[in-house]
Amino acid sequence: MGCDIHIVLERRREGSDRWIGEFTSDNFNCVGKNLEARNRDYGFFHRIAGVRGWGDNDKVDHYPKNLPRDVSDLAWDQYMTRPTDYHTPSHLTAEEFTAAYLAENPNSQTIRNDYAAYDLLGIDPDDKCEYRVVFWFDN
Repeated sequence: MGCDIHIVLERRREGSDRWIGEFTSDNFNCVGKNLEARNRDYGFFHRIAGVRGWGDNDKVDHYPKNLPRDVSDLAWDQYMTRPTDYHTPSHLTAEEFTAAYLAENPNSQTIRNDYAAYDLLGIDPDDKCEYRVVFWFDN
């Protein structure tokens, strides 16, 4: 049985406390979104949450933090569709998420180092919002 990742990109405008869900990787019609990170990449999963790794704890950059208390409505609604099937929820800043992806996939042909947030998540580099990635896994 395989393990899949479920991703929700959230943004928060400057001066706001509210996180807004931009998109979910479960919506396969995300026009313009590469979403290469939703592929089964157990090395990446291990690096961002210690999930499905090969036992090399030196490669774990981040441990699961659960859903954030101020999670967006989109992320909460998606997670609650199957809360007993999903596991290891966590969140990272967009920078942490893309850095972990690039560390695990340094030879990616579609993700440019200088534009990783744009290539991987569709984040406009000139946008003045704060972004984070909320994610969890299933089996």
